[in-house]
Order: sequence, then structure tokens, then C-alpha cells
Amino acid sequence: MEFDWFITDIDGTLLDNENNLPAINREALLHCRNIGVPVVLATGRRWTTLERLLDRLPLNGLADYAILNNGMVVKELKTRTVLYREDFPLESTLEVVKALAPLNLDPIALTYRPNGGPDVFHRRLSLMNGDFVAKNMEYSQLLEDYNELHDKSLVELILLGPESALAEAQKTLQDLPLETALIRNTFYAGYMLEITPLHISKLSGARYLAGVVGSSLERAVGIGDSANDLPLLRAVGKSFAVNTAPAEVRESVHEVVSSGQNGGVAEAIFRHFPCD
Repeated sequence: MEFDWFITDIDGTLLDNENNLPAINREALLHCRNIGVPVVLATGRRWTTLERLLDRLPLNGLADYAILNNGMVVKELKTRTVLYREDFPLESTLEVVKALAPLNLDPIALTYRPNGGPDVFHRRLSLMNGDFVAKNMEYSQLLEDYNELHDKSLVELILLGPESALAEAQKTLQDLPLETALIRNTFYAGYMLEITPLHISKLSGARYLAGVVGSSLERAVGIGDSANDLPLLRAVGKSFAVNTAPAEVRESVHEVVSSGQNGGVAEAIFRHFPCD
């Protein structure tokens, strides 16, 4: 099987422990660009934080597409054009809020804002949600009621906290038409529970992009480190996990490579897109 496009998670996979891009991974992305292999960044990040990351590292010119908020938004990065966007229905948001109320939990609501402005909305700072708000203070806005989101492009709900508390929240939501992923943070406190509508994930974003790049998932190489990567990693033709990933992720892929800190992305790229 020959492979012709590459999909990578960002935090904990492409980046090191300080959220910087290791030189060896930069070299590998440059190699993909030089041989015409499209690179997709598949992330739970929203556009506000990814845009800052692209400019800071810089990653501009080294990646072609981005799957954001676990599949809710897909963008072409050269022109920063939205190719696909799914809105989280307000009715579903209110169902989540109602279901979590007996646990005394309120989720943070994330919206898509292409040009800055508030895109983090919160009512009460449940568990460790305050760390997320504090680190996004300039983008955060307090709600009195979630119905205030009726005119916003809502793309994801999240909760931060201890793993056990979020696992209970995840179990509480299991009968609703949702996708949930419980992941370990590399930047925020504790763990994060990510909530999107049913059938929306990094995999759905990759399925859309397969048509854009003129290929198939079977001809994609993918790499990740968390539960939100699993549907995608199980679908691509060749899957990798970094060695710091949880056991469930490592056991679900074809190969395990070095951590983001130590150039695992480069290992995956040069193994399947070698130099002539």
C-alpha cells in the first residue's frame, strides 16, 4: 500500500512538552511539503488558539489543512478558508447542561470566531474550568443562561477536572446523541472532557478532507496520542501512536513511535514518505 497524505494530532504529538515544534518534526513537515504530501493538523483546539500557534512557531506553509474542535470545523490553511463547519445545536447544549446539573457541573461552551472576539463562554466555574478561563481571559465571557448562545456558532462543550469526576460526567451523557472523549491535558489543569454532536470527530473531518485531497483514508498515515484520536487512527491505512499515549491508544494502532518531545512525527513521516 502506498500512502499519499499525512494526518497528525498537535498537542502531545507534533509538539514537545513546552508546546514548541521540535526541529526534527519541522524538518519532516518540510519534507512533506517538498515532495507534495498534504499535511493535516487534527486537533481539539479551536481556531483562536490554533491561529496563534501557527503564527508563533511558525507553522505557516508547513501544513495544508486543519481539523478543529474534533471535526466541527475544517479549514484550508494557506488562505485560512473554512471548508466545512458544523454547529452544535443549542437544543443539544441545553440537554447536556440539564444532564450535568445533578452533578453540579456546568460545561464551557466554545464558539467559532474567525476574527477574534469572545469565543469562550461560561456560567459557573465547575471543577477546574477556571484554569481554562484564566488562560483565555481575553476571549472569555460570562453567561447568565446558556440560551444566550442562540446566535453564536457553537462548536464544542468542554469540562476540565479530575479524571474520575469527568468519567462520571461522561457516563451521565452516554445516552445522549453525542461524541465524548476524555483526554489528558498538556496545557490546562487536570483532564478534559470534550463533547461534540454524534458522528462528529477528527475522523469525520478526515473523511471530508479525503475528497478535497483526492485520496482515501486507506491511503492516509495518521498519528495521535489521545482518546479523541482513536476513531481516526482506527480508520486510516497506517496508524501510529506516540509512546506517551494511554495504553488504549497504543494498543489500537499499527506502530508506536517516540514522543512528540523526541520526534515521533518525524519517525512516522520518514518511514512512509522516504527521501528518494
